[in-house]
Amino acid sequence: MARKYFGTDGMRGEANKDLTIDLVTDLGLALGYYLKKNKKGDTKPKVILGTDTRISGYMIRSALTAGLNSMGINIDFVGVLPTPGVCYLTRKLNADAGIMISASHNPVKDNGIKIFSQSGYKLPDEVEEELEKLMENREELLKHQVPGDNLGRFKFVEDDMRIYLDFLGSTVKKNFKGMKIVIDAANGAAYRVASKIYQRLGADIIVINNIPNGKNINVKCGSTHPELLQEVVKVYKADLGLAFDGDADRLIAVDHTGHIVDGDLIIAIIAQSLKKKGLLNDNKVVTTVLSNMGFEKYLEEKGIGLIRANVGDRYVLEKMKKFGLNVGGEQSGHILMLDYNTTGDGVLSSIQLVSAILDSGKSLNELIKDIKLWPQKSQNIIVAKEKKATWDSNEELMNFIKEKEKEINKKGRVLVRASGTEPLIRVMVEAETMEIVDKYVKILSEKVQEILG
Repeated sequence: MARKYFGTDGMRGEANKDLTIDLVTDLGLALGYYLKKNKKGDTKPKVILGTDTRISGYMIRSALTAGLNSMGINIDFVGVLPTPGVCYLTRKLNADAGIMISASHNPVKDNGIKIFSQSGYKLPDEVEEELEKLMENREELLKHQVPGDNLGRFKFVEDDMRIYLDFLGSTVKKNFKGMKIVIDAANGAAYRVASKIYQRLGADIIVINNIPNGKNINVKCGSTHPELLQEVVKVYKADLGLAFDGDADRLIAVDHTGHIVDGDLIIAIIAQSLKKKGLLNDNKVVTTVLSNMGFEKYLEEKGIGLIRANVGDRYVLEKMKKFGLNVGGEQSGHILMLDYNTTGDGVLSSIQLVSAILDSGKSLNELIKDIKLWPQKSQNIIVAKEKKATWDSNEELMNFIKEKEKEINKKGRVLVRASGTEPLIRVMVEAETMEIVDKYVKILSEKVQEILG
């Protein structure tokens, strides 16, 4: 069934417009009822709650807390922490659910609510659908609120960040002494964690974009805007730079020359390192349909197979589980390492990347120089929400896309898709030459704009 509130990555929208106080409170009520109904034993269900640095996080936290507490749910609030930190603590502390308030890499006006099960994985579609049904019947939910002397409690437990830091440190055996690393925290959820773990590991670090003010998250910084990081790495003559997004579940790196190293390339380096140690399951990785053909051919040469999934970390995870693989991710830098955590973890991925670099005895630049990527370009076209919902049933547009796919066949490929979180249609073209790429991006984007704009 089509979901009304939940998208591919939880519930997301503009704060105070799409994510209203009433809607978020209803979600708290529905989730509280669901957790209570499925709780075994007499103890109150417990939720681990974290947030990024957006100004709207306080409003959403208050509304969500009101709904949960009124249903008798206890909340451990861990403060500003990366999404994967919330996932890890949910499992580690045996909580009944984990909740992250964040819109990841989206602009500050947006926010979102990601809910994780007791096992640390995102809720399956059927549970999100059940929550939506409950939210549509508020009067019934209110009948299950608990008496005033039996409300759930809200507790600040920000010291739990240390548990996550201990976990991160335990995933590598090397000391990073002698490595000079620039960290771009995107003024987001990694602004404390990233610097602390690299200090623990002995690296010489320069940290930028780590003074959040509620409104500067992702603004010309982080994994979606690494331009400043590229310059700082060169100025300080650092070994590499690491950029996270707003909730720190993504990682983009920069080598010492200022060259951007995306998620595909990071996966290639980590996978090769694990393969040499005999730790890469079935010598295969999972990436998405966006992954570059040059990257795929390089992996083949190194004896590593590639399985493609649809865009979205939940689809990557599905393939990883299906084939029993332990490494996967997206070009955007969302990298899953299931030996350690249940979701993409930018800080963890960065530690594994630095460890792989040290193991190789080479620089990051040397490790990627033989990967010959095909030119690739993406264009985002803003469309109305109602048109986005039915875009793939437009016969004229679908026929046009098929026609262009045939034209470019063997010289490249075309991918047109709707964003799972924003009112956008994304056009991606990859080909042997940039001339071909530019030509088809322009043609396809103009057609999408003409029909859906």
